[in-house]
Amino acid sequence: MKSQTFRRADGSPRRVLYAEDQTTSRIITTAMLKRMGFEVDAVEDGERALECARHDNYDVILLDIEMPIMDGVTAARSIRADLAHCSTTPILALSAFLADSTEHTKWRDAFDSSVSKPANSNELMAAMAKALGQKLNAPEIKASQKQHDDVATALRGALSVGSWKRLAATAAEEMRQLTLTMAAGFEAADSELINHCAHALKGLALNFGANRVSNLAQNMRDAHDVKVLALMLAEISAWEKAN
Repeated sequence: MKSQTFRRADGSPRRVLYAEDQTTSRIITTAMLKRMGFEVDAVEDGERALECARHDNYDVILLDIEMPIMDGVTAARSIRADLAHCSTTPILALSAFLADSTEHTKWRDAFDSSVSKPANSNELMAAMAKALGQKLNAPEIKASQKQHDDVATALRGALSVGSWKRLAATAAEEMRQLTLTMAAGFEAADSELINHCAHALKGLALNFGANRVSNLAQNMRDAHDVKVLALMLAEISAWEKAN
């Protein structure tokens, strides 16, 4: 069921332009936005986002930072500089590097706000409410938490068996790569890389209903124990097989 939280005064859904090149992130985030009641135009790069913004009106624009062809920063600055009808439209950055002040400084002037990537439904809902100047009440937050649990189930029901299995396989491979990169972070004593991978892995796992993978990612980060690596990879394979 779609939420009625984000509606215009006339009851029509608010519209979001969303650009993200990673397939799993684009599909799952689009699904979350739609379940919040938004109408979503999802594209794969900044150039296509700029073209959509040029010809249409949106209530919020959500751009990933790192994309091929045209990155999110260039797209955001072009939208602001060239499109008068978007001068007051909130533009939000999706970035895995919010904790990195150096990286953040390079692009924060182009955006009104930012959302950690990958965002879970609660983080995303809070960011969208802030961008639109809305305050969420307790029932809306509770409903969002339930929707978070239901996103993967809803997606699985909406896709063909083959499409879901391909998506799950892609998600599992992304989880493996994040796990291996996190392990490399332990070997290099790179706490920033460890935290980035843990956050990304937890978000991706939760968004696909792989709760045990999310819990292991938290344990691996908190314990700073690379011994969890084998267990993590086994759990990802088990989740993929089950899906």
